[in-house]
Amino acid sequence: MKGLEILISILGIIGTVWAVLGSYKVIFGLLGFFKYRKFRLTQNYHSYALCVPARNEEKVIVNLLESVANQDYPLDKLTVFVVANNCTDETAKKAREWSKNSKLKVVVYERDNDAERTKGFALKYLFEQIEKEYGIEAFDGYFVFDADNVILKNYVTKMNEAFDEGNKIITSFRNSKNVGQNWISFSYAMHWMRTCLIENRGKGVLNQACRIQGTGFLFANELVKSGWKYTTLTEDRSFCSDAVVQNYSITYCDEAIFYDEQPYKLKIAIRQRIRWAKGHLQSSVENCPKLLKNIFSFGSASTKSYDCFFLNFPKHIEGVIRKILKFSLEIAVAVIVGKTHGIFYGVLSAYLADLASSWFGNIALELLVFIKYGERIEKGSIGKRLFHIFMFPLFDIIGKWSTYIALFKHVEWKPIPHDTVMDIEKLQKT
Repeated sequence: MKGLEILISILGIIGTVWAVLGSYKVIFGLLGFFKYRKFRLTQNYHSYALCVPARNEEKVIVNLLESVANQDYPLDKLTVFVVANNCTDETAKKAREWSKNSKLKVVVYERDNDAERTKGFALKYLFEQIEKEYGIEAFDGYFVFDADNVILKNYVTKMNEAFDEGNKIITSFRNSKNVGQNWISFSYAMHWMRTCLIENRGKGVLNQACRIQGTGFLFANELVKSGWKYTTLTEDRSFCSDAVVQNYSITYCDEAIFYDEQPYKLKIAIRQRIRWAKGHLQSSVENCPKLLKNIFSFGSASTKSYDCFFLNFPKHIEGVIRKILKFSLEIAVAVIVGKTHGIFYGVLSAYLADLASSWFGNIALELLVFIKYGERIEKGSIGKRLFHIFMFPLFDIIGKWSTYIALFKHVEWKPIPHDTVMDIEKLQKT
């Protein structure tokens, strides 16, 4: 009996310890709300390759190319590489036809390997081709974009300012084409903006490792001198973790803004969240051991490794296992002492209180995002916005349950359909 009570106490202590160890993130959030890192103007124009893996993106690929061609940056310093990856549509043809009448250099490759479908494999293939035909060092840096992205006119200029100050990896502000389409697309947009506000802005100021979010980032050629080797379902986390272990900082440029399209159908959103969750679990197994080792090396990369470890650690899995064990032990104690009356009511009450706290805490965070980034968010009626804000916490709940499902489910990469055809001029007017 006493042993069970001790175990219950230990589980409670473990939860408290994890909360304390992760409390440092509040510093990033508080700092980031008031400040972000700015970079000096420069006339030193670096040469860049823009890497675009594309799977059946004939509807949106031209919008991306046009937004690159309209940059206020010297176009002779930019080359776009499109990988039409296992396409069954006219993505490659559309890109080639558009490039015939443009000053922007566009190189199109076609790749067919249905056994290796992830974005990571497309990038691996692309860097092999670049090394073969140009040499990795032909470009100072490499951008990674998704085919549905479009970038503001000064995007490359702003990223170049950060790069010219010696930053080797830079991520940017992720906005959305279809923020107000429904509560699902809105929740995705808020998810990305929240990361920028409460994580990346503060981390950038403190020269830590900002979170790369899959697309809209730039890195120096030295990062891929041996090619691209990240082919999991979430290749961005593996790339980021590897960089941190090698003591690279990852900075953030808040003034470089790009747009992408968010899923708006629940079925597609759940499928994507499960894929993300599976990729995050794979990343945990792959990266947590080396990050943990790096933490206790007490070298200059320790603090970045500490934060990256918490990013990769499967906290939802650990948390639910701990709560189930604690709940089971509490029931066992109640049965032994004969006081089972009200035990389930007590547990249910605790769960509902935790849910309410999380729900309204998320709403408070989204209101802060609106305060800080309101001018960047697509305009809409107050009632619609309030409804979308109220529904946002459900997006996080879907994320948690996706992790539980991914633990047992075999997950394969499937493309997310993109059909919001919107050029940058239209986006700037919304």
